[in-house]
This record gives sequence, C-alpha cells and structure tokens, in this order.
Amino acid sequence: MLKQVKHDMEKTIWKNFWGAIEKNVNEAEEKKHQEQNASQVLFAETGLRREERTEKDRQEILEKANRKRVTEKALERENFFNQEAEKILGQADSPERVLVGFRMENLAKALRYEKALEMKRQTLLNEEVEVLKSSSNAPHSEELEALDEIREELKKNQQLRENLLALNPEAYFGLNLKKLKEGKRELNEGRIIETDYVKEKMEDIDSHLRADKPILIYGHLGSGKSELAMHAAKKYFKKPALIISGSKNISQAEFYGHQVLSLEKSKNDIEQYALEVEKKYEEWLKEEGEKLNGVSELKRENEKNRAHDRFLQLYLTQFKNGTISDFYLGPIYQAMEEGRVVIIDEVNAIPHEVLISLNHLLTRKVGDKINIQQDSGREIEIQEGFGVIMTGNLNQGQEKYIDRQDMDPAFLSRLHKIEYDYLPQNTEGTLENEASKENEQFQLLLVSLMDKNGNLEIPEDSLKKLWNLAKSARIIQNVFAGKELNSAYYFKEAGGRSTRYLLKESVLSLRGLENIISQWKAEGFAKELDYYVYNNFIKEGTVASDRAYLYQLMKDQFGFFQTKVKDFDNDGKEIEKDSWPQNPNYGSGGVVNSFDIATPKNPAEKRKFFTPRRVVEFAFGKAPERTQWPQTKETPESEDEPVDPVDPVDPEVVKLDEFWTNFKEKEKAELRKDINEVCDLGDE
Repeated sequence: MLKQVKHDMEKTIWKNFWGAIEKNVNEAEEKKHQEQNASQVLFAETGLRREERTEKDRQEILEKANRKRVTEKALERENFFNQEAEKILGQADSPERVLVGFRMENLAKALRYEKALEMKRQTLLNEEVEVLKSSSNAPHSEELEALDEIREELKKNQQLRENLLALNPEAYFGLNLKKLKEGKRELNEGRIIETDYVKEKMEDIDSHLRADKPILIYGHLGSGKSELAMHAAKKYFKKPALIISGSKNISQAEFYGHQVLSLEKSKNDIEQYALEVEKKYEEWLKEEGEKLNGVSELKRENEKNRAHDRFLQLYLTQFKNGTISDFYLGPIYQAMEEGRVVIIDEVNAIPHEVLISLNHLLTRKVGDKINIQQDSGREIEIQEGFGVIMTGNLNQGQEKYIDRQDMDPAFLSRLHKIEYDYLPQNTEGTLENEASKENEQFQLLLVSLMDKNGNLEIPEDSLKKLWNLAKSARIIQNVFAGKELNSAYYFKEAGGRSTRYLLKESVLSLRGLENIISQWKAEGFAKELDYYVYNNFIKEGTVASDRAYLYQLMKDQFGFFQTKVKDFDNDGKEIEKDSWPQNPNYGSGGVVNSFDIATPKNPAEKRKFFTPRRVVEFAFGKAPERTQWPQTKETPESEDEPVDPVDPVDPEVVKLDEFWTNFKEKEKAELRKDINEVCDLGDE
C-alpha cells in the first residue's frame, strides 16, 4: 500500500514538474509565432530574408522598405518577441529546450504514421474501384466478399487515424494544424476546402466515376454542388471538365453537337443575313429580356447565347445552295473521345424529352464504341477518364425551386445519387463546450481569417461572434431547406404570435459567409462583425419578410445587433443605449411590406493574437493530456522502483513505424517537408 502511495506521489511530482515547463514552452511558442509574423512582414516590405537583415543596420533596412512606418513597427516587434522567447527558453540544455526537442520528435512520428495510413487507405480505395469496375450490376459472391473485406479494412484505417490523434498532444496539434493549413492553401488558390465531409463525398464520386457509374449530386441552393463536381473531376482525372448548363430551353444539339453549313454566297448576302439575325435577336430581347432579370448573370448570358444561336441556325438553313460540310462535336461526344468528365449542371431544369436521349449513353463504359448518327455514323471509342456528373436541386414533390421538374424515376435509377448537404455544424452550446471536428462551417471561418502559419489576430470579442455566425448559418440553411426546427427559431410577428417561417430566397451559404468575412478583413476589421453581417448578407435579400426574419433570428437567438454605446441624457448624465433597433416593425398577419434599418458603424474592439495551438483547439476541441515526458537529470525519480509514466500506445499504430523503411526517397522528402512546415518557426 505504502509503495503504491509513493508511486502515485512520484507520478504527481513528475507531472507537476513537466507541466510547469510546458506552460513556459507554450508561452515561448506564442512569442515565437508573433516574431515570425513580424519577420514575414519585414520580408514582404523589404525583400530581405532574416539572415540578410542581420548583415545590415536599421537604416539600411529602412532604405529598402516600401512603407517605412510599417517596417519600423515590424522591426521592433521581431526584436522584442525574439528576446522574450529566448529568455523563456533559456540555455541549450534547459528543460524547456529538452521539451521542445521531445515535442518535435513526437510530431515527426505522428506525421510518419499519418503518411503510412494515407498510403494504405489509397491502396484500399484503388482496390475497391477495381472490383467495382470489373463487376457487373449484380456482383457475384466472391466480389461481394472482397468488397466487404476492403470496406472493413477502410473502417479500421479510419479508426487508426482517430487513435493517432489521441496519441499525444503533438499528434493532435500537428495533424489538425496541417489540415487547417491545407485548407488555407486551397482557399488562396480558389479551390474548394476539403473538410472531412467534402473528402467523404469526393471519394464517393471518384470510386463510382472510375467504375463507369454516372453520378447525380443533389442538394439545396448554395451547398456547393457544382464546385464539388468540378473540383473532383479536376483532382482525380487531371483534366478540366466540360460543362453543360441546364435550362428549360436547352436543345439536344447542345449535348451532342450540330451541323455546320458552308455557304456559297457573296459578301453582301452574308452581311444582309447577319443584319437580319441581329434584328430578330433584338426583337426577342425586347419581348423576353425582362423575364431574365431574376436569374443569375451566368444563366442570363447562357439564355441569350442560346436564343442568338437559334436565330443564326434558322437563317443559315435558309441560304440557297448551302451545303453541310462539317459536324461540330458536342460536349457529350467530345468528353467520350477525349477521356474527360462532363458535368450537366442544373439537370432538373432540363426538359424530360432531352434527358431521355441520354438513357442509352449513361450505360456506356470505357472502351465501348459509339456511332455518331448526326456525323454520318462516324465511330468513336470512349476513352479512359470519361464520366458523367449531374447536379440538381431535387424538388420531388416540393415547390422550392421554380422551373425545376420532378425527375423521372427510371432515369434516376441509372444514376449513383450523392446528397450534398450544407457542411456540418453544431447549432447549440458554447464554443468552450462544443468545439469538435464536426464544426466544419466554423472551421472554414477560422481558415478564412488565419494567416498561412495558423495564427489568428482578430477583434477580442469576435471569436464568440464567429461561433454564433457559424451556428446561425446552419440554422438559416435548415430553415431554407424546410427542415423541422425548434419553435425558438419561428418568426415572431409584431403582435407576439410565433409562426414557422420558410425563407423564400435568402440563405447564408458558404459563399455568403465568405462575402461577410472577406469584406470585414478587407476593411481591416474597422467595424464590429455585426455591421458586415447585416450589410453584406441580410440587407442584400430582395424579400422584405426574409430580411425581417433573419434580423430577428440573429438578434434574439445568436446575440447579434445588441451592441450598446455610451451617450448622455438630458441632464448630462452618461448612459448606455442600444445602437441597433431592438423592436423594429416585423409586420402583422404574416405580411412584411418593408424592412430596412439604419446600420450603426460601431468600431471593433482591440485585436487579440491567438497562436496555432489555440486555433486548433477552437476548431477541433481540447487536445489529449500528455502521458509521456522526456527524461533529464532534473526529472524527479523514485528511489525504489522507476516510475513509467508512459501509457501503452495502440500496438496497431506502433506497427506503422515499420512502413518508414519501405518509403521511397520521394515520399520521405514529402514527409520531411510536412514536418518542417508544421514545426516551422523560421523567418519567412
């Protein structure tokens, strides 16, 4: 009994000693990141790397500066934070330095494990595709058993990835920071950010496309269906997709191609016909143009182009002595011949009679030969890489989307259907209690605001507001989609009556969130976030009742538009008053005729700096506790029996170290790059 008590005491001493050292290291880490930020500013302003700046005096550096005031501030910050960090870390053999080295070793090991798991996962996915590709629509027993085994191994692989995050704090912080940094790069390059939810859908697209299965991605407005389709096509098949924009006026020629006429006419005749085409087109614009005002600019231009082409083709066929000389290959046949993915966007806007023409082609596979009847029966062979992805807002009995039709069940049965919802996000609770990997909309907001190293510097009160913005976005998306919600999210009319409200046009999509955040950043966080939420989202809605509902929801349920400002009463006494309207006119009887408010320009609070370690915990939750510490002469030891503070590590994870010896040099180099990037506290 006494021995066990002593053992427990030793463990407590061990933990307390290194716990104090870890606090010091974390503080130094924050200083280092602030130093790094200043160094990056200096490089941007002067073009000088740190080693080059050490060879120059202050005046020489300022002579190279684009903006001297900014450069002076950065020089002061770089020097100050460097001295502060070095003071905390101490001498080369200090416990703090030992712990830094220990943490680096843990991180390197975690990244090696992750690399091995990713290689294994990709092998399994490729194997799954091969089985699916070679099987018929009714796989035999051996194929089904093989698929069961592969999918079971994929589940195990995913579980090992979860175990890896719990291995130690470095694995948790390093792997999650790597994910956030990858998201930042994707955002900067204009690509879709591959959250866990997005990756899951992309792998589904990839496996079925490579198995020659046509795909339908369906979901609500603003969920990002088209972007997902284009990103998956380019990533997995290395060629940009061909795109067909669906509409009720689309013709089969826009799918398959059309004949081109060679003309035996004089220049004057051709000019006369051109004038007639333009005249007819202008008449059409006067009659039909107003109907296009409510659609997007892209769709408006597509409709105009289609109308112009119809008139042009009509007049071409009237040419005397016109002869067919060539066939213009449409995107379907072009994709087959060139081995590319074709995306049919807004598929449920296309008339049934046009879609039915695709039935036969949807069952064709790579290697099949197709006769193009419109081109004198010319034969083409379907090349590797061909695939069909359709996107749509499925009504299927609802009336949410105007000009969208219920799709034919027989046609749908030929497609592999993938629902693409808005990104996952908790809608209840505080950030402190609910931070987790499921909060992908909140993670996107953090990625948008952090720098390339994972640092975050925003107004002090904004973290809570960003969390509430992500929660409110998911509620708004659910309201728009017509999902059942708690009565707390009902619309409260002026008389106090609560009614369930269905948003007509406004939805806070990922694009809408980006509009808010990008404008806030572009103005240097000049005003509180509430101002941009109203001006860059709510105010832009064209339906008054939508604006009223959104203002009420975000004010009453998510704490926006409640900022108080100081003022003076009639007696000169200082008071606080509401800067935003707290009881605007919400209409009555379910009718809101107008809703407009004046937006106060309240300044943002003072900015606060958060290190990547803090950002990771905001995005994914608290890291696991440390159970393993380095050995040094300062570490307290037991006189009787050595204390082993190391909890048993998952043996399946440990086995992954064996993969390291089998890595190719290229893979090792990539891994070292990952390690350096996550650990990097350098200059630029």
